[in-house]
Amino acid sequence: MILKRGHSLAPIYQTYDFNDFLIGTSNYQNPIETGVWHSHEKPVISLVLYGTNTEYRKGREVERVGGSINYYNSYELHRNVYTTFPSKHINLEIDDTFLKKYDFTEESLALAVAKNYNARFTFIKLMNEAKINDLQSYNAIEMLFVAFIENSLNFKDEILFPKWMLSVRDLLNDRWDENISLKEIADKVNVHPTTISKNFRTYFQCTLGEYSRKLKIDRSLDLLKSKQYSLTEIAYICGFSDQSHFTRVFKSISGYLPKEYSKV
Repeated sequence: MILKRGHSLAPIYQTYDFNDFLIGTSNYQNPIETGVWHSHEKPVISLVLYGTNTEYRKGREVERVGGSINYYNSYELHRNVYTTFPSKHINLEIDDTFLKKYDFTEESLALAVAKNYNARFTFIKLMNEAKINDLQSYNAIEMLFVAFIENSLNFKDEILFPKWMLSVRDLLNDRWDENISLKEIADKVNVHPTTISKNFRTYFQCTLGEYSRKLKIDRSLDLLKSKQYSLTEIAYICGFSDQSHFTRVFKSISGYLPKEYSKV
């Protein structure tokens, strides 16, 4: 089965058409029969907002969970068996007109998805702009998506990372809910603080502080969807000083207020 532009196998889906690309959501609220082999007429990038599914492609099987992002070449055959409900995805279909405008290829898209650690927030912001859907939305979405691709293409391969920078990354990821000082990080990896400050953006396309905040907000996304905690509790769990600080940072990174995101 080949899905035409703007179509989905999901029982509930919504699309926003911006000519060069189409942004939409696919929603599986209740258990239904899934797993139909299909492909898409246009290249598609899909982010799992929440839920799980097992994806099958030629020669491989992948478990997709919240935060997973996948790229599909046009006419690439695959199927998805949904295992947790509700499940919801953000999908971006890209037209040839967009690729030609910026001299991108389908290989560029595949590489961007493979290398971009910031994809979850980019696609949440894309969805937010699509829902606003005013005269500025196209430019905002285009800028976000172009930056997503360019940043990924400029992102250094891990094999090029100095060992001390990999140690910095691992330390930040392991202690994501703490507010670690630059001096403590420098002491742990035995590198001068100035060296870390000067070089961090080269490898991560953001500052040390921005990276730490994104880690905290990324962890908060699933907590918000679980609806088991208050905003004050989530702010504490994720290492923020208070709820208002958490709310400000969440809005700046995702484009949503926490309560708005919990309803997406």
